Amino acid sequence: MLKIVLVLQVLILISFGAFVFYVQNTIGDLSTQLSTAMDVIEDIKRVLPEIEGAVTNFNQLEPLFENLGKLSELLSVLTDPFGSNG
Repeated sequence: MLKIVLVLQVLILISFGAFVFYVQNTIGDLSTQLSTAMDVIEDIKRVLPEIEGAVTNFNQLEPLFENLGKLSELLSVLTDPFGSNG
């Protein structure tokens, strides 16, 4: 009877040790992934002002794009003043 109790105690200790080992490895993996995520966030923070500047510059070019239709008409008149192609 004592041998059965001893075997059960050893099995419980082994199970507990395996559980602790699994939890420790999982926490280590989560820590690594969290560190990587923080690095990505820092990179995004560093690049974000440049992206905002590019968007601002693009928004300043919007009136130019609105006038491209008029410029196309002007070029058509200059290259074919008598409308012989159409």
